[in-house]
Amino acid sequence: MKHLMTVLGALIALAVTAQTAQANLKKDYCSNQTYYTDSGADDGNTYPHLHCGKNFLTYSSGSNHYNFVEGDQLKTGTAGSACYKAADQSANNLKAKIADVCSDEGETCSGC
Repeated sequence: MKHLMTVLGALIALAVTAQTAQANLKKDYCSNQTYYTDSGADDGNTYPHLHCGKNFLTYSSGSNHYNFVEGDQLKTGTAGSACYKAADQSANNLKAKIADVCSDEGETCSGC
């Protein structure tokens, strides 16, 4: 019984560690805000902005939305399109955030 409790304790600790180690995109790239504007404000009514969740990142330019991270998948083509749009909108800080995501994933996204 003592060995069983030790094994169970180790499994629980491993599960908590694995959950903690998973990326939280909202926390890592958006200052734990749901929306992240070029100035860093948490304002979903100001465009352009990043719409941030734990498992997704979307660049919203107003009428266009670029879902460049969904789950654990970075869509480099979509990220590149978002970077081009951010440059067109003079959203240099948002462009830099998208570039950081690409770089952190070991990818090069055109336009970033």
